[in-house]
Amino acid sequence: MMESRPTESIADRNILIVGGGLAGLAFATYLARAGAEPTIVERRTEWGDGGYGIGLWGDGHAVLNDLDCLSAVREAATDPRTVAVRASEDGVLARLSIPPDRTLQLAVHRGDFHATLRAGIPRSWLRMDTEPTTITETSDAVAVTFDDGSTEPFDLVVGADGVHSSVREQCFTDWRVREHDTYIWSLWSREDVDIGPDMTSVLDPDSEGFVARIGDRVGFNLAARLETPPSPPARDLLRTQAETIGWKLPALLDQTDAEPFSTVFVT
Repeated sequence: MMESRPTESIADRNILIVGGGLAGLAFATYLARAGAEPTIVERRTEWGDGGYGIGLWGDGHAVLNDLDCLSAVREAATDPRTVAVRASEDGVLARLSIPPDRTLQLAVHRGDFHATLRAGIPRSWLRMDTEPTTITETSDAVAVTFDDGSTEPFDLVVGADGVHSSVREQCFTDWRVREHDTYIWSLWSREDVDIGPDMTSVLDPDSEGFVARIGDRVGFNLAARLETPPSPPARDLLRTQAETIGWKLPALLDQTDAEPFSTVFVT
């Protein structure tokens, strides 16, 4: 985050949010509540409906409730009544039953979650297919040059552009990627594989599979600690990891031809 004129009220500031993902849209909603009308730039040309499965726990529910969109997200999500932990082929290690009046976790497709947040953002705030190429802090503004060559001054620039953040690369030097990374694949499979009623976590010493039925789709995430993260989509490596973990993961992988959504999380 870079800013100038820190004593000016939020409502009077010209604010740029780089990245129109979940974080960027949520922050824009909070700014709107304070009377601001931020500009949101997004490098993608269109939103699309892809993405990974997200598990929202108690803190996430509280934020969504504060944003007045918990009910809308809940309609698109699954509220599992049982959660099982398995150790590969060794069977169920533990199973937790959730009381009818309690919600432990909401499992939701990222695309549905994003659409819910996006519904509250005026279209005029969004600028697609563009991103900053240079960000320079001056005495009275933050000058941002975009990839079309134009330059605009802002009072506040917020980086919400994800793991491969251009804002972080340009504005900060005191960060580093740690030696070990966790690589995560996410796919959506057809319903042909019987996964049972549970939301299930399948554990292996260096990896984990997470499976949940969300509406008429079965989503599964597979996380693996790797010395050298591969270039996406790395489907062959995904196959190896799925077979190592076992249970229903290889069968679920067989039921989808789509390229997995994948990313690297620093841990």
